[in-house]
Amino acid sequence: MINCAYCERPLICDACQSPYVPPNPQQYEALWHPDVPLSCPECGSLLVCHWCKTSYDGLSEPNLEGPDAPA
Repeated sequence: MINCAYCERPLICDACQSPYVPPNPQQYEALWHPDVPLSCPECGSLLVCHWCKTSYDGLSEPNLEGPDAPA
């Protein structure tokens, strides 16, 4: 399973609850490049981490607030 590049929990699509499986090596590499937008290969929605709600839209800063935020 792939981990979220921001919270390091399993990367699950917030829209469809499917584990993110990169469709190709380029999409896998893009996980660590915040300027590259990614979509879920299962539902086609913009990829948003189910746990930390960080959007892989290529524009947003990681969402480090909330109940699971580092202290």
